[in-house]
Amino acid sequence: MYRLCLPVFLSAAVLIGGPSLAQTPPRPVAAKDLAKYWLVASEAMEAMRPNTGVNLYVPSCAVVRYVINGDGTTSDVVLEKLEPPGDLGVVATTAIRSLRYAAASSNPALVPVLTRVTLPINLPPLRGTQEEQARLQAQRDEVLARCDATAAVAPARQAGAHDSAAKENAAKDAAKPVPAQAAPVRQR
Repeated sequence: MYRLCLPVFLSAAVLIGGPSLAQTPPRPVAAKDLAKYWLVASEAMEAMRPNTGVNLYVPSCAVVRYVINGDGTTSDVVLEKLEPPGDLGVVATTAIRSLRYAAASSNPALVPVLTRVTLPINLPPLRGTQEEQARLQAQRDEVLARCDATAAVAPARQAGAHDSAAKENAAKDAAKPVPAQAAPVRQR
């Protein structure tokens, strides 16, 4: 009797919960438009930093593509570019995995999105005289420009996009520069 009840129970659970469990494919969204869908709810990013490796202390940037799920968590985190190449990719991907988002008021349906961001890594803080700050800002801009220029080369892969208009819009969004948003990074 027990063996018969379990399959019947599982079949009923699939029939009842099946349609509600179906996930909406993520909508491609440029970083500049992300606030229309999701807002960062995390106070700080937590990132793992390797103890040894190549270019660990060099000013760098990383382009990371990821999905924000309907519950505000991140998934499908992919490092698209790290400039200059080295071992800091784990810093960028673990930082994005640690983010949590809250839905924007214009996103009551909790639409999941596919987006990309350019993260600054090891960039010097703007301190000192105005001339020193200008020099540091120029250095920061140069590093971030290398990531922005290379991000246009590798457009985001469409997860579940079925029409050509969505693919064209995503390619246009991928070609636009992504504004760098400095967020505090805690090391574990």
